[in-house]
Amino acid sequence: MPRFFFNVYDDIIAEDEEGVELPNLDAARLQALRGARDLIAEQVRHGYIMLSHWIDVMDEHGAKVLTLTFGEAVDIKE
Repeated sequence: MPRFFFNVYDDIIAEDEEGVELPNLDAARLQALRGARDLIAEQVRHGYIMLSHWIDVMDEHGAKVLTLTFGEAVDIKE
């Protein structure tokens, strides 16, 4: 199974050094989506949301295979 790494770019840069084994890129996208939503929930608890923050998903060779912005992770409605 391939290993994917999830680098978070929000108030700080957090590079994933361990990664997660997942079956494919679709599963990695779901993992990034869940992570972004968890981070957004934490931001809300602090009274803000930064939709421009993002997660880069890297493959086991260090190539970027996906970028997911926090804005893509939620549907904001009034």
